[in-house]
Amino acid sequence: MRRGPAVYQRDLNPELTVMGRVLTSAPPQVFEPELLAYARHRESRRGFVSRVTAALTERPGGYVFLDRWIGMDRLLQAAHPDPAAPAAPAGPRRLAASLHAQAELLVTVGQMTVHGGPADAAQLLFVRAVVSGEPERFELDFGSLVGECVPEEGFGGSTLLRSIADPYVYAGLLWWRDAAAEERVRASVGWRDRRARLAASARITEEPARPLDES
Repeated sequence: MRRGPAVYQRDLNPELTVMGRVLTSAPPQVFEPELLAYARHRESRRGFVSRVTAALTERPGGYVFLDRWIGMDRLLQAAHPDPAAPAAPAGPRRLAASLHAQAELLVTVGQMTVHGGPADAAQLLFVRAVVSGEPERFELDFGSLVGECVPEEGFGGSTLLRSIADPYVYAGLLWWRDAAAEERVRASVGWRDRRARLAASARITEEPARPLDES
């Protein structure tokens, strides 16, 4: 029997994550409400799934946001001004331009939720990795690092993302329900051993952070 050519279905609505960073000299009490207002506006756009908006605790003035979206088309639409929305003042417009200029597009390669999501956590840890070995090996080693966290009662979960532009670039996020739990895990021998294994095949950067207060 002759068969016709194979037809492959392309996922028209993949889940994507935008990771943006900004560094400001503005006081936190001035800048953080503006950043949160911008984040909440994006929540209203079609295709939005969830977000994390955080301040880097060891880098004054440093902030990170992660937005998860369904569908590239909807993400591109969200990146453009909404004609129906009221005109934004100059400050938020400058903020949006700064965030978009430094944003990365990533896909999820692994996720674990133990207790709540990152928005409910007290402490976050962003991990950036530029892999020099096999990406699959790195992903397994990252899973081992997360495994060291699971027995700690205060551990919340983790997400591992891979850059669409460069498959050797990863961004990880781990979260804890209290800061003391995060300190205990990162001070443990098991964490240091797993961290050393990661560093053997990748350039690793760790950035502790706190979710911004939504009240």
